[in-house]
Amino acid sequence: MKTANRAPKRPIEVKRGNVTVKIYTGANRAGGKEYPQFTLIYYSGGQRIKRRFADLREAKLEAEVTATKLANGENEVLKLTSTDRAIYLEASEHLKPLNLPLNVAVSEYVSAVKRLPNGINLREAVDFFVRRNPATLPPRTVREVVDELIAAKIQAGRGNLHVNDLTSRLGRFAESFQTKLSQITGPMIQQYLDSLKLSGRTRRNHLRHITTLFKFAVRRKYLAKDALDELEAVERPEALPTETLIFTPDELREMLFSARPEILRSLVIGAFCGLRSAEILRLHWAQVNLERRFVEVKALNAKTASRRLVPMCDAAVAWLSPYRKLEGRLAYYSEENKFCTAVVADVNRARQSAGDKRPFQWKKNALRHSFCSYRLAITHDAAKTALEAGNSPTMVFKHYRELVTEDEAKAWFAIAPARATNVVPLAVSDA
Repeated sequence: MKTANRAPKRPIEVKRGNVTVKIYTGANRAGGKEYPQFTLIYYSGGQRIKRRFADLREAKLEAEVTATKLANGENEVLKLTSTDRAIYLEASEHLKPLNLPLNVAVSEYVSAVKRLPNGINLREAVDFFVRRNPATLPPRTVREVVDELIAAKIQAGRGNLHVNDLTSRLGRFAESFQTKLSQITGPMIQQYLDSLKLSGRTRRNHLRHITTLFKFAVRRKYLAKDALDELEAVERPEALPTETLIFTPDELREMLFSARPEILRSLVIGAFCGLRSAEILRLHWAQVNLERRFVEVKALNAKTASRRLVPMCDAAVAWLSPYRKLEGRLAYYSEENKFCTAVVADVNRARQSAGDKRPFQWKKNALRHSFCSYRLAITHDAAKTALEAGNSPTMVFKHYRELVTEDEAKAWFAIAPARATNVVPLAVSDA
C-alpha cells in the first residue's frame, strides 16, 4: 500500500529562474522500523546545503521558499530559524484560500496601514467600510440621490423656491463629489463647507440641505443609519448676527400709494400680516377671510409645517376689500425678485414725478421684519407675536424687541387707503 509521503524515485525539482532545488527520497531506520525521509539539497554561496524532512509537504514548501530566495539573491533569508519557518508555513496556509503569495499580502497590508490615521488599525477600517457599504444596499452616486430627492420634493408638491434652493445647493455638492454617497465622510463634508467662500449663515443652509440628503438616503435604504454619524463630526458654521432691516411708516406709505394694483395685495399681506415671501407666493384668495378678518397659512405652505391664523388689522381689510371677489393665487408674480423690482420701480417713478431724486432701495425681508417689530411693540407679548408670525418667542424677542416705539407701530398699522374704491381688481391665474 502506498503512503501519503511516498515520493517518486526521481528527485523532485523546484525551479525559480536559473535556480533549481531538488528533493531526494530515502528512508530513515529507527527502533527497528523504517520511515520515509526527504532530503532537500541546494547550493548557497558555493556550499552544498542539505536539509532533511519527515514530511513531503513540508519539504516542498521549504524548497519553494529556498528557490525563490536564491533566485532573488536573498541568501540571508535562508538562515531562518525553525520558529521563523513555522511562522512562514502558518502564514502561507492562511493565504491559500486567497491564492495570494505571502510577499504580495505583506506589501498590500503595509501599504494600507500607512494610509490609516494614527490609532486606527486595519480591522477597524475594514469594519467601517463594511458597515457603510453593506452588500444588501444598492450603490448610489451623490448625483443620483440628489436627483431622486428633488424629484420626490416636486412629487410632494413643495414650492418652487424650496425646490430651486435644493437644486442649486445640492447640485453644487454633487458636482464636487462625483462618487458614491456612501463614500462621503464627515471630514470631506467639513472640507467642502470650508471651501465655500460664503457667509456662515449661507454655509449653514448648505449643511442643512446636505443633512436632508443623507436622511433621505437612509430612508430609501441607500445608506446605513450610522452614516448619519458622519454629520455629527461636521462643525456647524457660525451664523454671525446681521442687522434687522425694517421699513419706516413713511416708506410703507410711499409703497402702498404708488404700487400698481397687481402687486399691492402682496405688499399688504407682507406689511400687515407678516407672511414670509414664500408663504405669500403660495397663498390663495380662499385663505384670505375679510369677513372674519384673518389670513390662513396652511401647514403645507408654512415654513414650520404648522397651520396658523394671522389676524388682519383695519388697514389690511380696507386695502384688500376691493379684491374680495377674486379667486386663485393672490400674488401676481411667481418670483419674489420680480415683485421687489416692481415695488422699487413704482416708488421711484412716483418720487420722480414729485421732483424727488432720492432713489428708493429695497430691504431684504424687511416687510416681515417690519411686521414683527411693529406688532411686538403693540402687543408687548413675544409669544403672541411669534404665534402670528410662525416663529419662536425666543427669535422674536431676540431680533425684534425695542426696534421701534409703540407710537411708530400705531402709525404703521394705521396706514389705510384714502379711498377704497379707486383700485381696479385684476384676476390672477394659478399658472
